[in-house]
Amino acid sequence: MVLKSALITGGSRGIGKAIALSLVGITDTLFINYLEQDTAATETLAELELKGVKVYLLKFNLAFSSEIQLMFDKINEYTEQLDIFVHCAALTTFKPLHKIKPNQWDLTMNITAKAFLQCVQLSTPLMRAGGKIVAISSTGSQRFNANYGALGVAKSTLEAIVRYLAVELAEKNIQINGVISGLIMGETLPPFPEIEKIVELTLHRTPARRLGTPQDVAKAVLFLLTQADWMYGQNIILDGGYCLT
Repeated sequence: MVLKSALITGGSRGIGKAIALSLVGITDTLFINYLEQDTAATETLAELELKGVKVYLLKFNLAFSSEIQLMFDKINEYTEQLDIFVHCAALTTFKPLHKIKPNQWDLTMNITAKAFLQCVQLSTPLMRAGGKIVAISSTGSQRFNANYGALGVAKSTLEAIVRYLAVELAEKNIQINGVISGLIMGETLPPFPEIEKIVELTLHRTPARRLGTPQDVAKAVLFLLTQADWMYGQNIILDGGYCLT
């Protein structure tokens, strides 16, 4: 197996970290973007390096186009080839959509959707032999979730970008798909108002009778990166069957 190089945005903890760990044995070089979690990023770096992976931490704010460009300037210093890009980064203010302020809207859209597009644009020149790209979305893009309006709309935009780019970049042998994740337990559990009630209601409606884990999402991403060679522009739902009820 030829080992690959990969970039994961939002990769220092939670789903991003689980994806990074799932790529051990597939990648020999990992670029992990993060913003505020210095301790978590350092711990993730140490854990991956113990497994023989070369890790570069990239502390850049994806809300700003200039910082994304600086991040890729740094990547270009370390490698001439990028094979995998996974976009996990997202940020929002949990409140009703009609109460979202303009700056909160811009921040949510910039990090969740706009940054994904720019990262793809800057990744593709490094994917000369083709590549695999996966965007992490959420079921809030598909249906109403209280206090999730801004991120739900941003995730819907993200999924549309996946579809368009999959067609546009197929001729370059670059394959793009997405994973729509249900509610995930652990440190990634969103700070919703009344989160305990939301968890209870979600479990009641979920045929699998459990919330997802970061590892569940990582397994789906790994499938898209390693086995789904004829899948283009799809946003697969991973929610324990919640969307069926």
